[in-house]
Amino acid sequence: MKFHRRSFLKATAGAVASTGFGIGAPAVTRAATPVKMTLPWLPLGTFSYAFVASKMGFWEKRGLEVSIDRGFGSGRVCVPVDQGQYDFGVLDLAVMMNCAARGLDLVAIAGIWPRSPVGIFSLKEYGISKPRDLEGQTVAFDVGSGDFQLWPAFIKATGIDDKKVNKVTMDAAALIKALVEKQVKAEGNFFGSIAPSLWAQGLDINSMLYEDYGVKMFSNVVACKRATIERKPDLCEAFVGGLMEGLKYVYLNPEKSVALHLESV
Repeated sequence: MKFHRRSFLKATAGAVASTGFGIGAPAVTRAATPVKMTLPWLPLGTFSYAFVASKMGFWEKRGLEVSIDRGFGSGRVCVPVDQGQYDFGVLDLAVMMNCAARGLDLVAIAGIWPRSPVGIFSLKEYGISKPRDLEGQTVAFDVGSGDFQLWPAFIKATGIDDKKVNKVTMDAAALIKALVEKQVKAEGNFFGSIAPSLWAQGLDINSMLYEDYGVKMFSNVVACKRATIERKPDLCEAFVGGLMEGLKYVYLNPEKSVALHLESV
C-alpha cells in the first residue's frame, strides 16, 4: 500500500486516550479551506505566479486549496467576484474602480503589477509610433478592459483629438485577430497578452504604453468583496501571502517557473 505525505497523520505530543479495547483514537487533521480565484484572461505566462503558488504548495501550507479559472477580460471579473462565485479575482485596477463606482462591493487587497502594461499597439508596418499618429486611424477596444477604461486619461495626457480617432469595440478574443487580418490599424491591449502572440506569428509591433505618457497607475490587483476582508481577514492574508510567495519565486527562478506553469496548464 502506498502512502502519501499529505494523507499521513502525524503523531501529537500529547497522549491519546484509548478505548477499552486498547485501540488509540484516530488523529484528526483540519481540511484545507477551498478557495476559488479567477484570472482576468487566459492562463498566460504573465500569470504564472498563481500556478507556481499552487504547484509549490505556497497556499497549501497556509491551509488553503485554491482553484484557478481563466478569465474573459477584467470587466468580466467584477460581477462574479461581487456575486460570490469567486472569492478572489485578479483584474486591472482601473476596471475595478469603475465597477466599485457603479455600486459593486469590491476592494483591492494587493497589487501585483506596479507598472501598467496597458497601451495601444499596432503592426510596425503602419508606422504608428506616437499618439498623434492615431488620429485618422481605426483603433479597436474591448470596453471591459483596462486600456479602454484609461483611454480618456491617455487622451488628456497626450492632447490628441479623440474625435479624430475612429474607435470600434469588440470582444477581447477578436482583438488580436482583427489586427493581424488588418481590419483595424491599432488596438488597446496588455503588452503581455498581445506581444507574444504577434511575435509567434513573425510580426513586429509598435507599442505606446500609457505609463510612458504620464498615465501612471497600478495595473493588476487582487480584489475581493469588502465583506470578505471584513469577515475573513485571515483568509485574505493567507491567500495574498501564498500568491506573493509565488510571485517572488517567479522573479527569482524564471526558468523553473516556466516549467511549473507548463505542467499546470
